[in-house]
Amino acid sequence: MLRLKDVCFSYDRPGSSKAVLKDIDLRVEAGEFLAVIGPTGSGKSTLLLHFNGLLKPNVGQVLYQGQDIHRKGFDLRGLRREVGLLFQFPEGNLFGQTVYEDVSYGPANYGISGKALDRVVEAALQLAGLEAGFLLRSPFTLSGGEKRKVALAGVLALEPKVLLLDEPTAGLDPAARENFLNLLKGLNSQGITVIAITHDLEEVSRVAGRVVILAEGQVLADGPVREVLTREDLEKWELETPEVIRLGKALNLNVEGLPVIFEEEAVKTILAGRG
Repeated sequence: MLRLKDVCFSYDRPGSSKAVLKDIDLRVEAGEFLAVIGPTGSGKSTLLLHFNGLLKPNVGQVLYQGQDIHRKGFDLRGLRREVGLLFQFPEGNLFGQTVYEDVSYGPANYGISGKALDRVVEAALQLAGLEAGFLLRSPFTLSGGEKRKVALAGVLALEPKVLLLDEPTAGLDPAARENFLNLLKGLNSQGITVIAITHDLEEVSRVAGRVVILAEGQVLADGPVREVLTREDLEKWELETPEVIRLGKALNLNVEGLPVIFEEEAVKTILAGRG
């Protein structure tokens, strides 16, 4: 569905040019939940901004459904409707006096109006896990988790096929984080392709099916979540192995010959070992 093909990118500044992405070749299939992890400064956010054309590579191509998004005549505006982006701390960009005003802003700019707009907004709010009673509330009176959902609803109102997320649970309390992760899993199960940047590997183990490690602008690993998160060299790249995986390694816990990555797997294996 999406591909970065031999992508190189540098931020050009007076007197210097810093290479941020180096020869990235990355494919994303429809319906995937892909997590991109890596140390600070590895190029994760820069990579994300290439998927919907907010950044253009110095070398290489960005392909959406097989088409180069930077070729002459390509509909970048249409792409950004189908490939929605939720920035880190998106609630900071809420501006409307009501939730309805915020969520309706995007689809209204694409020409949707009247009862059709009302239906789109209500459907997006429901997808984002909020009830219709929120529509006339001020977004500035909501909790942090509710604000995050309103911002997500604004993206979902454009009915995207792909959802790009930059540290989607940053700043949320544990309960709101859990709720938001479950929401993302639900959206993915409904067919929305999700690409998320995160530094929290425990979150990755619970929601992603595939993980990419990015370091120094290059893809170091790309594979199923169980394979990537049980690598021995995660700490080398300033990535903290989830506690349950560390416990599993210490106790040599396996499921069908594979190391455990979920708490329920660890508990089940320990109980089975005790008879």
